[in-house]
Amino acid sequence: MGAQAVELEAPRAVRANWIISEKQDLTWFIGSSLAGYLALALMAAGFPLTPLFLVWLIGIDGPHVLATVTRTYFDKAERKRLGLLLLVIIPAAMLGPVAVMLGYESLFYLFAVSWLHFHIAKQHFGFVMLYKHKNGERDSFDYHLDRWFLLASLMLPYICFVVATADLLKTVKAAQVASDVLLAAYLALAVIFVARQVQKARQGLPVNLPKLLLFLAVVPLQWLAFGYAATFGFQGIVRAGVVAGLFHSFQYHRLMWFHNNNRYREPQGEDRFGLAATLARRCAYYALAAVALNLVLNVLPTVLFSTSPLKAAVWGLAFTHYMLDARIWRVRGDRELAAALHL
Repeated sequence: MGAQAVELEAPRAVRANWIISEKQDLTWFIGSSLAGYLALALMAAGFPLTPLFLVWLIGIDGPHVLATVTRTYFDKAERKRLGLLLLVIIPAAMLGPVAVMLGYESLFYLFAVSWLHFHIAKQHFGFVMLYKHKNGERDSFDYHLDRWFLLASLMLPYICFVVATADLLKTVKAAQVASDVLLAAYLALAVIFVARQVQKARQGLPVNLPKLLLFLAVVPLQWLAFGYAATFGFQGIVRAGVVAGLFHSFQYHRLMWFHNNNRYREPQGEDRFGLAATLARRCAYYALAAVALNLVLNVLPTVLFSTSPLKAAVWGLAFTHYMLDARIWRVRGDRELAAALHL
């Protein structure tokens, strides 16, 4: 009877509720990390960066930035709700050119890349929170531990990379010392995180399997990406961006389509939501819109305008994406969003 009891209780200690389904989540929200690992392996094996970068920019990462348009600027109801926030694209596009003209081009791009990687880290934590919600994980200690361990795991590799390679910091002794201190603190935090998972398993407390699989997918990828990128100096940031951005972008595209397909397919959806509902009729419409917007607003201006201020202006699209994302994915207080994500 004792052995039987253990067999019956063991499955209860593992919770595996998914955002869409087990197959879809493992493919897109967790398994798409394999695209990053594959890109890293190809580059390490000597495959040229340019074709990987172009596929990433034109077909995957760039379109994910513009995909935000499909549920903001193209959504009549959301335009009314967001109001003046949608005009943020104007100052966002001006920031780069002003910085370049004032002689702060290097600082601007360091700022832009830093915000990019913080945005990626926030998205991964957003998925962690969805899995915590789906699996009824409410413990306050686990919330703070998950939050700080994930953000540290995703931002510290970038910080160490910048300190080791950026001209502004690599000769500053204080920056090197601070990097070493942060690394030591992170190792202690990692030990605490692992110990907590072991403790929960031993005590028979519920273990959130999807959340842990996400940690297992992204944490090693981030350290490997920036460790490899550092061997190329600060220019290696492009390689790290491709590796990390592939995972991030596939996650985003799948979540966006899941949301759009659920929210905009209601009866009379086009009357209420406008073009957003039209694009939600088929996944191909959504994909073509994201790719076309990226080509017109991102790729072509970069190719046609060779001056630094105009190239810096294109970053305004990314900045707008970061700011709008911080608003439109807040589930608390937004019943329609919660319903669209099946929460």
